[in-house]
Formats: sequence, structure tokens, C-alpha cells
Amino acid sequence: MTSLPENSSIGIVVLGCDKNTADAEHFAGLLQSRLPAGTMIYSPEAPDESAAAPDAVVIFTCAFIHDAKEESVAIILEWAAAKRACGAPRAVYVAGCLAQRYRRELEAEMPEVDGFFGIHELDVLANRLCSESTGAPCTLPPRKRLQDKAYAFLKIGDGCGRGCTFCIIPAIKGRRSVSIPKEKLLADAAALIASGVRELNLVAQDITEYGKDCYGTYRLADLLAELCALPGDFWIRCLYCYPTGITDALLEQLAGQPKIVPYLDIPLQHVSPAMLRAMGRPEKTTYVSDLLDKLRSRVPGIVVRTTMMVGFPGETEADHCAMLDFIRAQSFPWLGAFVYSPEEDTPAASLTHRVPKRTARRRYDAVMQAQAEITERFNQLRIGSTERVLIEGYDADMGLWKGRSRAEAPEVDGMILSEHDGELVPGQFVQVEITRAEVYDVYGRVVEISQGVVPMSGSI
Repeated sequence: MTSLPENSSIGIVVLGCDKNTADAEHFAGLLQSRLPAGTMIYSPEAPDESAAAPDAVVIFTCAFIHDAKEESVAIILEWAAAKRACGAPRAVYVAGCLAQRYRRELEAEMPEVDGFFGIHELDVLANRLCSESTGAPCTLPPRKRLQDKAYAFLKIGDGCGRGCTFCIIPAIKGRRSVSIPKEKLLADAAALIASGVRELNLVAQDITEYGKDCYGTYRLADLLAELCALPGDFWIRCLYCYPTGITDALLEQLAGQPKIVPYLDIPLQHVSPAMLRAMGRPEKTTYVSDLLDKLRSRVPGIVVRTTMMVGFPGETEADHCAMLDFIRAQSFPWLGAFVYSPEEDTPAASLTHRVPKRTARRRYDAVMQAQAEITERFNQLRIGSTERVLIEGYDADMGLWKGRSRAEAPEVDGMILSEHDGELVPGQFVQVEITRAEVYDVYGRVVEISQGVVPMSGSI
């Protein structure tokens, strides 16, 4: 590529999951430590010829399912078109899962892209963007936040040793779970908290696998205990917990540590025994039901979110009805669903008895309609209660402050929208009395404000 000019800018576009967000922020921090002080590193909007474009753009892509791949390709083409049309950006780079999985095909079809870099090649990409004289060799990357938000994603591991037949992630990320050293995680968490972050969301392909690859007895529960010991007023939220990895030690931390919100994201995918076997998932419906009963008895008020897949090859109407019955019986406050898409090089891709797209879509709509009724009922029951809320910003159109309670994970669940005549700060905790509810969002008024807010800094 052409050398970047002095006081240049680099845009980082993040697609896909929140693990990509964490990777992109560490990559941004690595660039910041190696590039001249005048370099601007930020998260740009879509290409716009009327606005100043970055000199180079790095796109972190996703390849989990068909829709994610289509979105990644569309965004790459948008930035490549801007490069051709007006010469800005000067260079377009593609990183992440799509580049890892389809490098040869992309290189052949997108010659206008300046380089494709897999998930383990971010140091190589950094060297392309940084002259050799601008910094130290790439080791453990620091972190630069790309957006000032009251929450952050703390990626504690990567890769997956599970054998789900529909999932391509192990082929992309690695077929075993690799934990990030606890010393780095604790330092990263402390720096995030010092920068004003008030919610740490633990993420990995399966966070319950943490520590098994590199520690004798130190596991997720121990990491949570050490994170809770960090000074400051903040929340910890556990996302992506494989059901068979939820231990008594983890439940003890959830029940006993006030900094850990009583919330678990447990992707189940299905409940029909035939479908679970075909998906390569060992847990049984009776086990999951017993686990949910145990969670609710051991951790009072716990909120469980799950994910279901519809239209997996061989799924019958009876399998679909079993899923609906289970969803209604368990009353998950939050549930997401997606339609199965065959991914090449996965065992499920060769299965016959495909479910017609129209049937799969009908089943998806039925699941989401059932869930909307459950979520609305959950929110209606909150009217009259007072909840601690983390303020994230102000909606000028509505004239309301936006935030979340212990019951809502960022970017996937609903919001709490609050009335307050004074000024609030993102990252501030307040007490909100809930006055009304819609399907996904609830409304209320601020009745108490916490003090001692740390301003959001954007960098750590």
C-alpha cells in the first residue's frame, strides 16, 4: 500500500460478535502504541464521500452463518467502492473470521482489497500499517476503546472443543478452548474500570471452559472472585455459558458476589432429543430443566437468556412444538432465535431431510411471537419495582435517559428509559422506579442518583 501520510487516520469497522469487538479494541491499542502520536484511530460510519474518510480502513468480519457472511461481504464492497470512486480510503484491509475461512476465494474475487488477515495475523496486519521504526515488536496488545460506552466485553478465551455439528467456529478459531492468562485479564479489567467502564461482560465461545487448558484448579469461578476483588463500583455479567459447564462453584459466585449480576446467557439451540443428538449436543431436556430449576433456587431472581435454532435438518413439526412448549414452560425473560443455514465443512451440511425455507421461517416467527408474549409479561411484572440502572446515554427525540438493569445484557436485550429533569452521565448508576412496560423496553423515573462517577475516557 501507499505509505500513510503524517497525521493519518485509520478506521476500524467491527462486524459480528462481541468477541470481534474485544479483538478490534486490542488491535486499535496495538496500533496506537506503535504509530505516531498524531494518528487518529476510530470507528467510522459507512463510507460517505461527503465526509472525511480514513486513510486506511480495517474491517473485522464474521463468518458464523450465511447472513453474517453476506453482511461482511457487502460492507467490504462498500468500502472498496469508495476507494475506487474517490481514493479514500487509500487502503482497505479485511481481518477476522471471513478472512480466516475464505482468504483464497476473497483474494481472487476482491483484488481491490489490499490484504486479508486471519484471526491470528493481527500482528502481521499491524506491521503493514506501522513502519518498522515506530514501535516495539507486537507482544500482548494493549487496548484502545473505539466507542465511549459504559460497558465493555472482556474476552477470556478463544476456540471451542465442543462438537456441535452445525458450527464452523472450531474450524476457524481452533478446536480447543484457549484461555487468556488471568494476569492479563485482571490488568485489562482494572484499566477498563479506571477508564469509566461500569459493566464487564465476560465472553468466549464458552466461558465455562476458562482455565481448564492452562491451570490445575483455577477456573471461571476463581477468575470471577478475583475480578470482584478489583476496587470500584461495577457489574460483571457472564455470557455464553454451555449448560454442562455450569458448576456449583460458579453458582456460589453468582449468588454470593454482589458485583456479579444474576444473569446467565445459556445457548440451548433445541430441546428435542432427536435434534440434540443430530446437533452433537450431549445435554438432555431433563438435564436442562433440572439445571434451570437449580439456577432459580440457588440464585434468587436470576435472569436466563437462551438461543434456539429452528429448521435444523430433520426437524419435524413435533420437534418444533416441543421447543415451543419448553419455551412457554420455562418463561425465559430473553430469548433469541435463528434459522439454520448449512455451513460447508460442517457435519450437518451433509444431512438430508432439509426443512423448506418457508417452513423454517414460519417456525422462527412462531418462536419469536411466543417469546414476545413471555418477555412482555416479564416486563409488566416489573411495574412498581425500583431497580438499579446503568445509564448509557440520552435519547433527545424521546427526552429520556437510556440505561439497563441487571436484567438486560447490552446490544441484545431491551432498555430502561427513564425520566429525569437533571443531567446524568453515561456510566452512572441510578435507582429507577418502573412505571410502565412495553414488549421489550420498560419506562420509569429516576428516584436516586449514585455519586462518584468516573468520566468515560475512550482510551485505557
